[in-house]
Amino acid sequence: MDELWKTDDEDLLVAVAAVQERIKRESASLVALVAEVATRGLAGAKGFRDTADLLRTVQNVGASTARARVDAARKLSPLFLITGDQVDPELPVLAEAFEQGAVTPEHVRVIIRVLASLPPHLGEHRPVLEADLVAHAGTLDPDAVDTLGRRAVALLDPDGPRPREPKPTRNRLALRPQGSGFEARGWLDTESAAVLRSALSPLTAPVPPDGAGQARDERSTAERNGDGLVELARRLLAVGDLGVENGLPVALTVTVPLETLTSGAGAGLLGFGAGGLSAAIAAQGALRLACDARVVPIVLASTGEPLFVGRESRLANRAQRRALAQRDGGCAFPGCEAPPQWCVAHHVVHWAHGGCTDLTNLVLLCPHHHRMIHIGDWAVEIDGGFPVFHPPPWVPGGPRRNPLHRPDLPVPRSPRHSAPVLLDAVLASS
Repeated sequence: MDELWKTDDEDLLVAVAAVQERIKRESASLVALVAEVATRGLAGAKGFRDTADLLRTVQNVGASTARARVDAARKLSPLFLITGDQVDPELPVLAEAFEQGAVTPEHVRVIIRVLASLPPHLGEHRPVLEADLVAHAGTLDPDAVDTLGRRAVALLDPDGPRPREPKPTRNRLALRPQGSGFEARGWLDTESAAVLRSALSPLTAPVPPDGAGQARDERSTAERNGDGLVELARRLLAVGDLGVENGLPVALTVTVPLETLTSGAGAGLLGFGAGGLSAAIAAQGALRLACDARVVPIVLASTGEPLFVGRESRLANRAQRRALAQRDGGCAFPGCEAPPQWCVAHHVVHWAHGGCTDLTNLVLLCPHHHRMIHIGDWAVEIDGGFPVFHPPPWVPGGPRRNPLHRPDLPVPRSPRHSAPVLLDAVLASS
């Protein structure tokens, strides 16, 4: 590689194309491996939600890439019945081209997506459309194939997609990131909407101008409803009538370093501010929230390790839960976004095996990763005051922490065991 600068232009381009050919061949091998992993049900056996969730960890890829690989394996691999008979792949033409290295994984993803968009009443056109797109994939890049495929579907179905069911039947509310905040979208049945409107009514009326020069309320009805909904939740939190979550009263959590409180500069962390994760909040906002809050002091060492959280005892009491929420920030399993409220306090050394209920033996885990840890493939320990997870041999990368909640923690350095890359190991033995 150090001598690449000596390569002439033609040879360099040939080398680039050759690497792509190797990638296509290896991708076909990967699909076969993923299909076998799915057939054996290894994801469930190892405590993962599904095969895509397992691939995210084993291969360190994003959720969309993992789902695409599972989808490709499902549609391009033959199916073996209990009787031993073999059923051809769902997309045989694409499967053959992919196995021969004639198309890339990106082409596969695009063609699968286009064929999935073909309405059921046009199903007889699917084999011809599949063969046509595969043929074009030999000379067109995936973007062009996507455009060609969508145009073909539009010509076959000029009336467009059939309308979805226009009448939802269950209440729903979704908060989607947008700009510097979140967009709320949902649907309520008539009774639920009446309940909410009744509760919001006294909180959403326009503020009348007064004699002291206060201007007329310029907020729209939608803006008043938004402010009123937040005020309704704020008052309910203040009353403290929401019960408990995993042993702690439901509350808005703001974590602020002592230096920020005293200097008014810097930032804090606002619980649930970024979905399940905490979001950064400016010092002024943190101080404003602290003015109207019951402050729970947690003294931290220079490394961030909790030193004092009160003197309550027995199984993960409130003081210990506060300390764990501060130390772990949420589920400590690498990559998990679950907040502290959704987690359990897991004993690193099980209580039945003599483990104590102390911060040095406790770690926050969401129910899913709690079950995964108990399966036994993963190991967790408290190193330097913070949890470190050691993966099984089939997960590359060595020990790891979860930086989503605590980006300030260092990356573990000393792997406990070697972890070969699964694909390389299988190919080397074949």
